[in-house]
Amino acid sequence: MPSVRYGLAQIYADDVGREEAEVRPEDVEVLIQHNFGDLWPTLAAWMKHGPGPRVGLRPVAARSRLTGEELPLSVVPLRYRNDAESRAAIERGEFTDPWPDQATEEQS
Repeated sequence: MPSVRYGLAQIYADDVGREEAEVRPEDVEVLIQHNFGDLWPTLAAWMKHGPGPRVGLRPVAARSRLTGEELPLSVVPLRYRNDAESRAAIERGEFTDPWPDQATEEQS
């Protein structure tokens, strides 16, 4: 699984001329709000499984699994955000749908 660039570390790295700090998807938890309760899967799990049959689900917050520190949603790559901007970028062909099997299941 690729590393995800952490937004604030990017700003800091640009200011001081260092390499970008990276956050591993296994070390980030994302908040998925569902009618049955809030879930905090790792970003790695979200990237692998996505919203499943509930196509409207998306990450609404992020935190460090190691420290609990709140992280900006920019740690979630646009392709995996499942919001209007992400879906529009997929429609424009900027990148492929990360969960194409789920789209097929919805239309069946």
